[in-house]
Amino acid sequence: MKILIFGAGVIGTTYAWQLAEAGFDVTLFVRKLRMVRYANSGQAITYSDMRSRQSDHGNTVFRPKVIDNLHSKQTFDLIVVSVRSNQWNDTIPFVAKHSGTADILFLGNIWDELQLANKLLPKGRYFLGYPEMVMGGHLDNGISTYLFGKGYTLIGEPDGKASERTTQFAELLKKAGMQPKIHHRIRDYLCGRYLVSAITPGLLSKAGGARLLAENKTLLKQYILALKEGQKVCRKRGAGKADLFPFNRFFLPRFLLTRMIAAGMGDEMQAAMDTHMKYGEAEKKSQFEKVLKTGRKMKVSMPYWASFEKYMDF
Repeated sequence: MKILIFGAGVIGTTYAWQLAEAGFDVTLFVRKLRMVRYANSGQAITYSDMRSRQSDHGNTVFRPKVIDNLHSKQTFDLIVVSVRSNQWNDTIPFVAKHSGTADILFLGNIWDELQLANKLLPKGRYFLGYPEMVMGGHLDNGISTYLFGKGYTLIGEPDGKASERTTQFAELLKKAGMQPKIHHRIRDYLCGRYLVSAITPGLLSKAGGARLLAENKTLLKQYILALKEGQKVCRKRGAGKADLFPFNRFFLPRFLLTRMIAAGMGDEMQAAMDTHMKYGEAEKKSQFEKVLKTGRKMKVSMPYWASFEKYMDF
């Protein structure tokens, strides 16, 4: 299988790196201005790998095959699109026009952009995923990436049905150590995941960092209440119950759920969250505002969600 990774950010680069390390035919799409640097000196990666009992920390240089243009005559079997959530509206038309007959995996935070994909792509051309096990940020000389042992690469068809391509790609991900999990309600999952991604930056900004957040029970309770408001928005948009923490534990007493969230924010997770906060400000603000705007349009009361709005200017 010939794979193109479209999007040379932290997520795209990490998946390209791990798939290439596993011996698969992977090409990375990069901007024209970065073509020479990637081709000659590669991409510096600082990594923390927690997929085994003994965590591995280090530095490496990834020298991928790269292209800076895309046209329909290129013969890729799969194009994995991983871009910032505020770039979908520009990326989807470009990929739709130049992807040829390749299957397309949209990997990442998506809110309402699938309406555009459905207009521009034939039915059945794309499937969906989320890189739950990867987090990171940009450094002056490269990227910093965290690969968590407790987490998955979620993939699934928009209609929830089983398919040969999800099974095939899951096998590739498994060989690359990227912990695949086929999710039959991937759209419901993505709605919940988008809420978490959208509210967390404001939460960290208000707390003053991940460590302080983990210690602030009052703020974690506000987080839970904001997510419950967001969940109402997802339900009104047609999403079902999200099989995703903490949504799948909302039946618990709030004090117990607060403890569980704090317990999940260990040292490595705190470091990853703080690193991730250092880039992509426009994307983070856009995500938060999209949820708030949708909630207001649907007349969902969101006082806890809205209370974080002033902390999104960081």
